[in-house]
Amino acid sequence: MEPGKIVLVNYTGRITASNTVFETTEEKKAIEAGLFEEKKKYSAVPIIVGNNEMLKGIDQALLEMKEGEEKKILLKPEQAFGERDQKLIGVVPLKEFQNRKISPAPGMMLDLNDRVCRIQSVSGGRVRVDFNHPLAGKETEYDIRIEKELKNQKEQINAFFEKFFGAIPENEKRITIKENRIEITIDPKYSATMGQTKKMFSDTITKNVKGIESVKFTEEFKAESEKKETGKEKKQEEKSAKAKAKK
Repeated sequence: MEPGKIVLVNYTGRITASNTVFETTEEKKAIEAGLFEEKKKYSAVPIIVGNNEMLKGIDQALLEMKEGEEKKILLKPEQAFGERDQKLIGVVPLKEFQNRKISPAPGMMLDLNDRVCRIQSVSGGRVRVDFNHPLAGKETEYDIRIEKELKNQKEQINAFFEKFFGAIPENEKRITIKENRIEITIDPKYSATMGQTKKMFSDTITKNVKGIESVKFTEEFKAESEKKETGKEKKQEEKSAKAKAKK
């Protein structure tokens, strides 16, 4: 694949030594590995080839693959999550956690000053924390498959729209493509928490989808009765779909 091509990719990552799956885009494999999350959508994800969106070793492998091809790749730590760095292990006063109403315990993962860390130990009013990635220093392997190359503008936009805003219910978002711009309407309750997501989506689209020069976001306030009606219609559609599936 040439750099800049947009493709749909399925992948599954394992720790080589234990054969333990730690991430996957496929629902069946997530269930088998005990990683399944009910609210998560499992499907091939849109990737811009050569854009450093994935691990270095995977990004390189995609450049050497074609549509429909599947490959297993072995990644050394430096190609994946890096080597462990002792400088990223330190001690934090227990009081700092207590001030945040956090009771640290060994093995706990949490966000500390905008950095993810793992608690190693708690003793004598001090907490030993590790800011290394949990998989740092480990060899990993990935099964990757390029399911499809997205060639037309509409399917590229829709794929990225789902990637960035997939967590929002269908009846609370809408996308419209108008010549060289995109207009996105979402329920206002998401506005306060999605500022960074909007920026990332806009940058991705305007830099990588040909013909799109701007992205406009608007909020839509619905009457309460309309919201209830929309919810009823959605539930009815779900019931009908389940009934058809049983037949």
